[in-house]
Amino acid sequence: MSRLMQVVSTCVLLMLVPLSAAACGNKSADPIQIVQAQVDAYNAHDIDAFAACYADNVTISDLSGKRPTITGMSALKKAYAFLAREPKDFRVAIIQRAASGPTVVDHERVIGLPADKGQPEAIAVYEVRDGKIQNVWFPPNK
Repeated sequence: MSRLMQVVSTCVLLMLVPLSAAACGNKSADPIQIVQAQVDAYNAHDIDAFAACYADNVTISDLSGKRPTITGMSALKKAYAFLAREPKDFRVAIIQRAASGPTVVDHERVIGLPADKGQPEAIAVYEVRDGKIQNVWFPPNK
């Protein structure tokens, strides 16, 4: 293959990968890119890529008190291991996003659950520092 063909092939492959896919490996990435990368990984059911977007000492808090706080990478991987078992159409859709500095707020809807479960919605507040999600808060939705 000629050098030109190699360059063209590489460029085409790079265009097929969402920009957010590489965001979690980049310490200088924008908080919005980091949060979108974890959404993309969640929707792809890729636990390793999902976890790569989070700091080793991450804290995920359900402010309603209905679920225990997730602290640290090991707990995060354990809590989200269910993704590997979910059908491919199970995903989260971002309804609205707002950002200011290191804080990204998403209004999310879960899609792909059985009909009797509906399409639950939640607000997620992400704090991104040094290219990783440090904290996530889920405020009560009722």
